[in-house]
Amino acid sequence: MKQVPETKIKLTDVKEMFNKGYDLLGELRKDADSSVVKGKFLTEEFITVCGEEAAKTFYDPTKFKREGAMPKPVIKTLFGENGVQTLDGKAHEHRKNYFMDLMTPERMEDYRKILDEKLTEKMDSIHGKFELFDIANEVLFRSIAEWSGINLANYDEEKIKKLADNQISMISGAVTSPKDHLEGVSDRKESEEWAKELLKEARKNPVPGKEHLALYTFAQATDLEGELLPLDVAAVELLNIIRPTVALTVWVALMGHALFEEGQYSKLKANFEELQDPFIQEMRRYYPFFPMLPAIAIDDVEIDGYHIPKDSWVILDLYGTNHDVRTVDHPGTFDIERYKGRAKEISYEEEYEMIAQGGGKFREMHRCAGEWITLHSLRVFSDHLVNKYDFTVPEQDWRIPMNQFPTYPNSKGLLFKE
Repeated sequence: MKQVPETKIKLTDVKEMFNKGYDLLGELRKDADSSVVKGKFLTEEFITVCGEEAAKTFYDPTKFKREGAMPKPVIKTLFGENGVQTLDGKAHEHRKNYFMDLMTPERMEDYRKILDEKLTEKMDSIHGKFELFDIANEVLFRSIAEWSGINLANYDEEKIKKLADNQISMISGAVTSPKDHLEGVSDRKESEEWAKELLKEARKNPVPGKEHLALYTFAQATDLEGELLPLDVAAVELLNIIRPTVALTVWVALMGHALFEEGQYSKLKANFEELQDPFIQEMRRYYPFFPMLPAIAIDDVEIDGYHIPKDSWVILDLYGTNHDVRTVDHPGTFDIERYKGRAKEISYEEEYEMIAQGGGKFREMHRCAGEWITLHSLRVFSDHLVNKYDFTVPEQDWRIPMNQFPTYPNSKGLLFKE
């Protein structure tokens, strides 16, 4: 096996490299002229890998583990302590099954109906300019809360907005500025306290017939020994339903870019039934979302012919994999017909071809349990934007900053409705 080429990152280069954002790992590979490269900054070392074949190895639980891999700032904001993303083996599979058991076709249809009703109600009330980002943030939060069994009727509008905003703050605080990080930590604490109060009440007063709802599922979830999850862990997992769904706010804003800046609106409207899902899957591939995922090598492994030593901290470039010229034709082009006739396969059968929300098997591996919620959310929003309402598109800044996480158009997708 070949030795992994190494690049040393100088302290003076950090700001420039950070500004590369989603393109950073690709730039390191390009500079090393290698699909696998070791980066070294001060005393820290990492190996970055990319591509469909690399993903197959990365998601193999006999070769890589998640325990200890996630940087502390990401744990303290994005994922939370002791959540499913940090587990391995039987503990991970046991916890993951609670999530997957919520994602039945019947429950997905329930979610779609709730979102459709709430988005219709919101759109009917709008007259004048509005931002797709703000609309999506509110409607997605209200929808996933109701689907999860959370009653928001006792909260005022200011509290609901703060809870919805917190979900985005937890994401943006993971790898951005110190100010954003501190805000993300604070907003996570507030969100976890809110979730703990809900779970306490659900444990104290369980409601017969609601066991299939996320709130009551995690109120009664147990560990491998059959003990109830500690309340703070159950709160993290309940937020692992809510936060990723509200994060789809980002893709809704990017949908505005795809439709009105990339010029996909007329193509989609002309053949909506056949192209809706291909459009959504191409959106998930084309636009930046999750940038990367870390893991630790359990033993010596081989990726693309390179030797990766045991205990290496390895980062899979998700964005780079979805733009890998080895497996994706013209990856820099938005091709609405790329997945025509195959869109369903990508999220129900294929495991590594397109990994916007992770790869592998849903139950056994660290692939996002909410991928089907994503599909239903983007279906509802695309239907409303293309078929149910008419808009004009004001002049705006559609640029998407690649050094912002999560990223979306600077204008947040500005539209005008009569």
